[in-house]
Amino acid sequence: MNSTTHEPLKLPGEELAVLAELLETARARLLIEIRHTDHRAFRDELRHRLTLVESLIERCASTMSAGSERPLPAG
Repeated sequence: MNSTTHEPLKLPGEELAVLAELLETARARLLIEIRHTDHRAFRDELRHRLTLVESLIERCASTMSAGSERPLPAG
């Protein structure tokens, strides 16, 4: 998705797992909202937000895998 390398997130395992769950929920809601939006400009804003959320999800996943934390929830 994003070729920029980021620092791993520095959160305790439990907080990281909660953040990952919240991001997956936000991702699912954004996908639904994008599908139901008729206004192109608003849909483009939602897609940009989705890109940011997916980038954060990837960062959580890489941090969790590096620290052998609990896996991300299926979304």
